[in-house]
Amino acid sequence: MTAEQKKVLVFIKYFSGAGVIIGAGIFLISLFATGYNDGFMMSIVGATILVSSMWVFGIGLMFVLIENLGKRPTS
Repeated sequence: MTAEQKKVLVFIKYFSGAGVIIGAGIFLISLFATGYNDGFMMSIVGATILVSSMWVFGIGLMFVLIENLGKRPTS
């Protein structure tokens, strides 16, 4: 694995981690603040951010792995 691929993986890890923390925080706060939200709109937003961050991590990881597998070793 090259240094550039490691940089991409670290960026994806931190970006997705921040999204998961923000999404889970919004989701949990909106569940406990029942008088604050009408129709659970913030719960939907929090869950969407959470799931989207997981998808970003998975797709980013797959791109790096596919790129790594696609390279042919030089003899």
